[in-house]
Amino acid sequence: MEQTDDPNILRKQVDKIDKELDQLEKVKEEIQNECKHKGETFVQFDKSNSMKKYCSECKRELGYPTKEESDKFLGKKQ
Repeated sequence: MEQTDDPNILRKQVDKIDKELDQLEKVKEEIQNECKHKGETFVQFDKSNSMKKYCSECKRELGYPTKEESDKFLGKKQ
């Protein structure tokens, strides 16, 4: 991406990216709303380092994992 010192151009570029991100988030939400979340799930840390469970098909957050799912994710022996 080219560099420029003009703050107006930079602002327009950032505004364009923000608009594209918003549109993509809406599409993602529509896809996730159509998913039945009946398949496999996976556990991982979210942005705030909390362990969460996600749909393997659409990656929607489904809540918190059970103790067993958490232990398996952390590699604890049962």
